[in-house]
Amino acid sequence: MTDPDFRDAFHRHKDVLYRFAYRMTGSGAAAEDTVQDTFLVLWRRPEAYDPGRGALRAFLLGIARNLLLKRARDERSYDPLVDESSICPPIDVVGLERAQIVARAIQALPPLQREAVILAEYEEMTLEEIARATEAEIAAVKSRLHRARENLRRMLAPLLEKKGTFYGTK
Repeated sequence: MTDPDFRDAFHRHKDVLYRFAYRMTGSGAAAEDTVQDTFLVLWRRPEAYDPGRGALRAFLLGIARNLLLKRARDERSYDPLVDESSICPPIDVVGLERAQIVARAIQALPPLQREAVILAEYEEMTLEEIARATEAEIAAVKSRLHRARENLRRMLAPLLEKKGTFYGTK
């Protein structure tokens, strides 16, 4: 990878990586560190990227994901990264703006569910792209998305009126 190629990759993908890392951690500093570390990995081992296996964006998101999972393991070595048994309670919506409530709900999801929702809904990645980035089977990605959406429905239920519309809208 040449210097201009690297600079182009940085400018094209830094914002996507930052948004992903920020939504996963809720920390701007952690997101910045993750973006920097992701590009350091690419700089040190550009041959690891194989265009035949997928887009550079998915490759970089996969690196960022691995860095974030390592960070989570290092910070909470006693808390396993599983999503099967985690059910999230409703969020107290009094005094919070809708965007804050949704962001808080996403942040409350277990890490594997959170990353699936972020990649699918915010980054608009396909199931195949998410599977490649997370090194998971498509069935696992579907399962994580389903569980995440169920948890979000449960947590955000207070926002819904009896008629099924969002609170405060008609």
